[in-house]
Amino acid sequence: MTTLSALKSQIVDDLARTDLTTPIADAITAAINFYKPKFFYFNQSRAATFSTVADQSSYGVGDDADIPLFVKIDEVFITDSGSNVFPLKHYQHERMEVLLDTNAATGRSFAYSYYEKKFYLYSIPDAVYTIRPTGLIERAAPATDGEADNVWMTEAFELLRCRAKAYLYLHTIHNSSRAMDMQVAERQALTALREGNARTRRGQIEPTQF
Repeated sequence: MTTLSALKSQIVDDLARTDLTTPIADAITAAINFYKPKFFYFNQSRAATFSTVADQSSYGVGDDADIPLFVKIDEVFITDSGSNVFPLKHYQHERMEVLLDTNAATGRSFAYSYYEKKFYLYSIPDAVYTIRPTGLIERAAPATDGEADNVWMTEAFELLRCRAKAYLYLHTIHNSSRAMDMQVAERQALTALREGNARTRRGQIEPTQF
């Protein structure tokens, strides 16, 4: 079982240093934060849903904890009481603001915008509908050293191992040559994860800025 504790121990062994407990933890955190907004097969989501409320146009963390975690939205679907599913159009938020301010019609929503980590819907819902966004969502870092089945540890262990060591060699140990070696290893680990990305995109690789 791979855990945050296991990753820390692996890096201690790799570096043969037992005096870098805090820097290692910080480097792992920095590595996770760097990759959180990147596309991987394990941070796609189609499971987040929330219910609308009549006459409520905006929806945030209070309506569903996943709403503020979306980094990229592919599609948003609405399901009515008859289980009919419709895609919502994406509107720029400037257009949504005008509609909500000047033409506040109600009914089954046909458009959405995403702004300040909230969904805005138009027409303003007149009843309870189910909204299901799909796209890229932030996956949380492990809450504890022993947390089991965290995706960053189970899916991206080698990637984080390499990036954290590159960070340590560059910023803590001050060995630029070894930092460059780790950057090469990081690219190799990233390529392996991109192969998983490609399988989810039917053979099309999603470019990721390194």
